[in-house]
Order: sequence, then structure tokens, then C-alpha cells
Amino acid sequence: AFAPSYDPLDGNHAHYTLDLSHTATAGTDALDMARRMGSGLVHLHLCDGTGASTDEHLVPGRGSQPTVEVCQMLAGSDFAGHVILEVTTSDARNKAEREALLVESLQFARSNLLR
Repeated sequence: AFAPSYDPLDGNHAHYTLDLSHTATAGTDALDMARRMGSGLVHLHLCDGTGASTDEHLVPGRGSQPTVEVCQMLAGSDFAGHVILEVTTSDARNKAEREALLVESLQFARSNLLR
């Protein structure tokens, strides 16, 4: 099912997407993976996860992933790719709660990615 392996870095790819919810689910070191991707990292799905077996897409900073460190590493580099906030709002009970989750996510991105 996973060829050549479950690790996307085992292939010879020119470009990579790093999804911080997926690294949480897989139990991989996201910061190490980002470093290993190097200049091939062109797309970041900014979110968080606790390591649960399901994809959580939490607000960045609410899980166990090194979200601050990954963002600061990219901000301190020549990263010119795309950062997508990929946050689930399905637990929000109303529009105001949904908006609050998205505002918190955007503030996290701005405070950790701006150069």
C-alpha cells in the first residue's frame, strides 16, 4: 500500500507537503521531517494533533506537534511556498465559536511566520 515506504522522504521527490496533523497521527518528528525536506518543502498544512489515530487538524498550538518550531524554521529560511491553515471547526457549536477558532489559528500563523 505504501511504496516505497510510509516515509515520503524515501522517494526521490522534488517537492513536499508537510501536514502537521498527519505527522501527529503517524507519530513522526515533524521538525526533523521539515529539515530533511529542505528546499523541497513547498507547502505546509498548518494545524496540530495530539497523536490520536484519527486526523484531528487542531488549532496550531493546541496539540503536541512542534508547530512554533516548524513555523519559525520556515520564517528564518528562504521558504517561499504556501502555508494553508487546515483546521477543523466541526466541534464549534455556533458561528462565533467557529470564527474564534479561525481567528486563533490566523493569529498563530502571523505571530510565528512573519519575517
